[in-house]
Amino acid sequence: MSRFGTVAAVALVATVALASRANAMPSFVRQTGLTCMQCHVTVIGTPDFTFTGKKFRLNGYRSPWVGEKIEAGEEGALNGRRLALSNFSPFSMRIGQSFLSQSKGSQEVGLTNPSPSAVTNTPFSNWAMFYVGSIGDHVGFWNETYFSARGNTSVGSQTYRFMGMDEWDLKLVFNPGYDNIIGFATTTQTFSYLAGFGAANSGAALNAMQRGGTPGSAHAPYGNIGVYGMLKDKFLFAAGVQGGEDNYSLKGMAYLLDVGLAISNSDYNQFWVNFQGKFGNDGVPIVTNTSLTADVSNYTYADAYTGVSATRGSTSATRVAYRSSDIGDFVRTKTEAEYSFTDRGPHRLWTSCGLTYNKETYADGAKIDQQGWGCTVRYLNSQTYGISYSLNGELKNDFTDRNAVKHPISHGGLNPINFGFHYKLAQNFRVQLSTSALTKGGGGRLDDTRSFKSNGWSWGINFDFQF
Repeated sequence: MSRFGTVAAVALVATVALASRANAMPSFVRQTGLTCMQCHVTVIGTPDFTFTGKKFRLNGYRSPWVGEKIEAGEEGALNGRRLALSNFSPFSMRIGQSFLSQSKGSQEVGLTNPSPSAVTNTPFSNWAMFYVGSIGDHVGFWNETYFSARGNTSVGSQTYRFMGMDEWDLKLVFNPGYDNIIGFATTTQTFSYLAGFGAANSGAALNAMQRGGTPGSAHAPYGNIGVYGMLKDKFLFAAGVQGGEDNYSLKGMAYLLDVGLAISNSDYNQFWVNFQGKFGNDGVPIVTNTSLTADVSNYTYADAYTGVSATRGSTSATRVAYRSSDIGDFVRTKTEAEYSFTDRGPHRLWTSCGLTYNKETYADGAKIDQQGWGCTVRYLNSQTYGISYSLNGELKNDFTDRNAVKHPISHGGLNPINFGFHYKLAQNFRVQLSTSALTKGGGGRLDDTRSFKSNGWSWGINFDFQF
């Protein structure tokens, strides 16, 4: 074993052996008395949800009648209304560390084989604050504020230079009948998150349901407004609007749709088919990525696919990335099938497979057509040992320029080895070893003629703790 491999193995074993037990997941456990595993299937990586967890989200992050009700007294009474308090503090925090990581790129034919990167240690890779829970009988709130080191340009102590209101989700909810939920939401989360079809999902390639924002740990700074419901614990619907993906104005518009059917609707055996759609004329183009300048003062726009700007003209003034003002109309969809079961002895399983379809036109006559697929599987044993695996690919990715010339966009091909291995010292403390091998080179370029003679790989050990 190499020196770096020995260091990584010893560090992982020492961490598992020495770390002390911690309490269960934070805010909602304190407020509701539910355990983490009643709302989540695996709790490895980004959260997946049981049927109970989906209803909890739809109900505005509240269980009816959990909050203690204090009646307004005679003195200072306001129409007899009550002051509603959560059982305990709705405040919590999350910290993470990219303990050790290393990677190596694939080798392009005719070029020198790249050397593996140095093994790196990044303390405080993420830090977030949460304020979540019920506000009275019909209102619930989720907020996540991230501190990010984005914009650092030199090696030194970790400096958080950017604070992002990563997630804001405010819901007004009513329960007409025993098994119906009707709600209104204003949220920065992807619209399908309303019912727990995220953050864990199929991982389908070319997902463009929500774009823009800041690279790293922050969502785009815009909101979605919508109404939603679940009828008879079977049928899910949500419809809404969005002003745009890089502005607050409602002058331009995107329309949001989410429709789901629960073929099986218990925690023990949950099976959903879900369709998500976004349609409109105001968004960050699929062919463009946004980022921050090094001093964290300005958004910048650059090609998401190398070569797009070059098709726009013959001068530097015209060869620029497409912006929201260049969009004509777009259609973006994702269809997923999700299946999970819990508590079959020590076994818990969550799976999702999906297809994406995107079509976007631009004011100069250019357009892009995309189709992708992906599947993700998670397994947890004894609520302690987990493994995750994902695989995705592109079925179609073609850019047609303003002169009606079609340019196929290359993709790197399947990456068959993409595993995560998880060990939970407690419900809220997780150690993850991520591995990726046979990583194909190429991708993301118009009319790509490159070929590669070797594949890349990467690995990393991460800690994640919530309290």
